[in-house]
Amino acid sequence: MKLTDPVIGGGPKVQPEYVAFDSFGVMGQCTLVTTPDVVVCIDPGASAESASFPLPEPERRALEARYLDACRAAAAKAKAIVVSHYHLDHFLDARDPGVYAGKVLFAKALDDLPPKQLARAERFHATIAGLPDETVWCDGRRFKFGRTEVAFSEPAWHGEENAEPGTVVMVEVKRGREELLFTSDVCGPTFTGTAEFVANSGARTVILDGYPTILLGQLETDLDLVRSVINVCRILHSKGLKTLVFDHHHCRDYRYPAFYRLAYDKARQLKKEFGSAAELAGNASAVLRGLQDHGPTKWKKWAPLDLNACRTAVERAAPDPKTKKSLLRDLDRWVA
Repeated sequence: MKLTDPVIGGGPKVQPEYVAFDSFGVMGQCTLVTTPDVVVCIDPGASAESASFPLPEPERRALEARYLDACRAAAAKAKAIVVSHYHLDHFLDARDPGVYAGKVLFAKALDDLPPKQLARAERFHATIAGLPDETVWCDGRRFKFGRTEVAFSEPAWHGEENAEPGTVVMVEVKRGREELLFTSDVCGPTFTGTAEFVANSGARTVILDGYPTILLGQLETDLDLVRSVINVCRILHSKGLKTLVFDHHHCRDYRYPAFYRLAYDKARQLKKEFGSAAELAGNASAVLRGLQDHGPTKWKKWAPLDLNACRTAVERAAPDPKTKKSLLRDLDRWVA
């Protein structure tokens, strides 16, 4: 398919299908988005969870195989494939005609990638050469399929500003008044600029990555979690937002409901649909089922993150010139 090919019109609907997510038991964020004009598969990839995930390794490997198959099946339905960045849980790194042949491939540009990710990206594009109808470096660009608009953010940090993993592209799919925003790996978000972009997007549905809480323990990462909680609550206040699918990095840690209790409380207060992809489908996240069935792995004791703990973390970090002076005010405005 070419970007100029005719498309069939239809009703004003943007319908997401959550294909492979950490709350299902596999590293990934694969999402299939269907409109009357186009089907887009975002980040068709999956990887096995690590040893801290409370499932036996054979089960983790079986889930990886199952959801890789699901990603292939989703990609086969799509006219357009998106690769938001080049971590292996976000794309199928193989010459797979069922995934890439005859498709428009919207791919993160290579010019600002860290060395390791750049080498992987160059190998990948060489491997699939000749399969896609078009490969489009999509950063900061916008495209039309009939009445559907598919837009890509400028490069967004994979975490805090100047984060070592580099940048990703966020994806917007919009038709009429319906809009979905897929953030990819924004890790919290902890960076204020990312939170502002998401909060101001106007999207009814946001698929948002949380903070990788498996890194908790140091002062700076404790403060990063508080930043994440503030920013998630800020996004929940977004006027047009109906559903916030909160999944990925934090859903690898069975402590996440305690760490994000304030966000769950805020969502209930604001009457927003909020939770992991599994939770929004009426199921427990896989990491919590694993904890129930197999017991804890890495962490034996933890406590909920409440407002007092948030304030303590901010006050403790206040002498650091890198700590944003308005953080306590933001905590009171968006979370309290």
